[in-house]
Amino acid sequence: MQLAFDHLVHFVNRPEQAIVELRKVGLIASPGGQHEKWGSYNALCYFDLSYVEFLGLNSYEIASQVTDNDLIRQAVNALPSREGFARLALRTDCIDDAAERMRKLGLEVTGPFPGSRKRQDGTTVSWSMFFMKDKEPGLPLPFVIQWEQSDEERRRDLKERQVIQPHPIGAVTVRELAIAVRELEPAVDKWSRITDLHPGDVYEDEVLQAKCRKLSLPGGELVFCAPVGTGTVSERLNAAGEGPFLLRLSAPTAGKTLSLAGGLYQLIKVD
Repeated sequence: MQLAFDHLVHFVNRPEQAIVELRKVGLIASPGGQHEKWGSYNALCYFDLSYVEFLGLNSYEIASQVTDNDLIRQAVNALPSREGFARLALRTDCIDDAAERMRKLGLEVTGPFPGSRKRQDGTTVSWSMFFMKDKEPGLPLPFVIQWEQSDEERRRDLKERQVIQPHPIGAVTVRELAIAVRELEPAVDKWSRITDLHPGDVYEDEVLQAKCRKLSLPGGELVFCAPVGTGTVSERLNAAGEGPFLLRLSAPTAGKTLSLAGGLYQLIKVD
């Protein structure tokens, strides 16, 4: 059983506005649809099967009554005042085995349970998912998802629907997701056990003013960053606590870092 980077959830008040802002820098996002039983809706920006979900609430009344979906509960607490990157979803093709492994790691698991989204054309996409928690506050743990289709079936379907399509700036892939943490080693140790991956060596990112370690997930690397001075990571921790804050994308040309609704997107030229 291997886990992969599935998607980054970015809380926003207006997913439709994210589509407009991304187009300005040469990235295509499209309306996703509605999660009718959760009171939420989204827009999606794909980089092959890895993507960003811009998640907003269209019925606070429904969303505030949700008890089994921790992501929606998190959104209710955050929006409208705290837009930004929220949580990572990991993909599996064997969700029951994944849930059992997390329980054996001592994590509290909710699910698996079904999820669905109604597309604008009236069709429905479905999946199974589970959430996990531990006793320590701080960095939200990822949730795990299994789609009703295989990866190849989903890729073919999304291309036919033009949800996966070439971006105006060219071929773009997820390079790495940077995650701000207060203490590097405990966070890396926990996530390496969850993902069953061995972390890379410690290095210093002078731009972020942080010491970092990577976990190389299929579909996008995770970079855990603890501050060593005053900079982007320390500012994120002071403002919003631990969590993802910067998505680096590999692209044909470098671009300015885009600050969008509390999240940072950086285009890095492919070597």
